[in-house]
Amino acid sequence: MANEAMGTAVVEIGGKRFDKFISLTLVRSKEEATCSGDVKLSWPGAEMFNAQSPPAQEVVDGAEFKLYLDGQLACTGQIDTRTSNGTPTNFELTLSFRGLASEIVDSSPDHPTGQENRKSPGEICRKLMEGHRPQLIDRSGYSRPLERFIIATGESIERAMRRCTREFGLNFYENEQGDVVLEKKGANEGQGQALILGGRNFFEWSVKRDMATRMKKVETVGSSIPTDKDYGRMAEERKGEAGDNSVKNKREKTVQIDSDHDKQTMKERATTEVRRRSAQGVNVTLKMSTWSDDSGQLWKVGKLHPVKIPVDQVNNTLMINRVQFDLTSTERTATITLVDSDTYSDKPGEATPISPDPTRPDLWTDRPRD
Repeated sequence: MANEAMGTAVVEIGGKRFDKFISLTLVRSKEEATCSGDVKLSWPGAEMFNAQSPPAQEVVDGAEFKLYLDGQLACTGQIDTRTSNGTPTNFELTLSFRGLASEIVDSSPDHPTGQENRKSPGEICRKLMEGHRPQLIDRSGYSRPLERFIIATGESIERAMRRCTREFGLNFYENEQGDVVLEKKGANEGQGQALILGGRNFFEWSVKRDMATRMKKVETVGSSIPTDKDYGRMAEERKGEAGDNSVKNKREKTVQIDSDHDKQTMKERATTEVRRRSAQGVNVTLKMSTWSDDSGQLWKVGKLHPVKIPVDQVNNTLMINRVQFDLTSTERTATITLVDSDTYSDKPGEATPISPDPTRPDLWTDRPRD
């Protein structure tokens, strides 16, 4: 399949627009707290050989910018690294960047006591992010308070936020505006178009099946914070269990959970662990000929798409877990990775990885073929 017409890519920095790129890459992931990428710009070397000041003086490390792809906001970020490279015939600038939420990845919490009591995950995250540019958009709808949350010495803000959210099946990611979105369990960005092998959208694909991360049974073990009503052995012994029915051999893992849990949330945490491991072990990667779908919207992390690849026995509705936009002098592409639509859900039931054809379980499990 030939690559389709070039799309538009524009970077706005300090009120100026730049659109002459040698290359551009942008990566967004549901598992990462911030996006990342790089841009390469070029000028004729003769113009720069005797120049007394750098070109594009707005383009400096630490500068805030907005990136637009196909006329849509794709990233609000900051330049981390500016690297120049000059010859008598050419002068290039390579800019490495991340989203505004990179602040919470790099920084440690500035907290007066290092402890929060009787606060929900969303409230704790908002407190940890105080003073930083990204804002928290709490869509979790999760109000159960943690009896006690202690910030570990030296950990990053992101790490602390992961501990108080992921342990309860919640996930957060950075949106295109550079803010942090805390999702409710099982959230998605709605249903998108069908992606079918032989259609116009994707021309390369890969289906990954890996047993290393998947477990037949995952048991979570932890405790709750003792209170007047819940103390002693009742508080100390908390367990949850979930399974992956695609794994036939005995593969079991126990996960120690370092947070405040009750019986129900411990079960939910076990389901979350199984589903995440399943997504790591079975996924589909498609290389798209466009940055946008048929509706004109950029391929979006969290969007659901029916995917059909007969040769690999794939016929499921999957969720985009990661997207990478690339631009070179000759083409533009988007590479999307899709996982099971229930990956970020902790609803009851066993995880069922992408396995559409019940007559061919040998394609998807560790059971020996006949």
